[in-house]
Amino acid sequence: MANKDKNAQKKPNFFVATFSELKQVSWPTFGDTMKRLGAVLVITVLLLIVLIGIDALLGFIHENLFSIVNDTNQLLNASQIASLIIGSALIVLAIVGVVVYKVVKSRSKKD
Repeated sequence: MANKDKNAQKKPNFFVATFSELKQVSWPTFGDTMKRLGAVLVITVLLLIVLIGIDALLGFIHENLFSIVNDTNQLLNASQIASLIIGSALIVLAIVGVVVYKVVKSRSKKD
């Protein structure tokens, strides 16, 4: 019974241990936190603009490619031709990107 009492006394309280660890943490200053917040917000807005641009481009391609099917004319107008070229280029770039990724990944495994 005496052993159990000694072990119970040696075991620290969870909250006491947590607060003692939190006192040892070096917290960033308010200015540093605001700078990092600003950087995160700028990157988020830039990525938002890029994604909106990609969405608009893909919407343009989609709209013009499906209008080819609905046209009774066999001739393509300039926007349809541009959509075909850009769409094809995006497909080729995606394939090349996957191939490059696989090659780089396989070479890094060899090293």
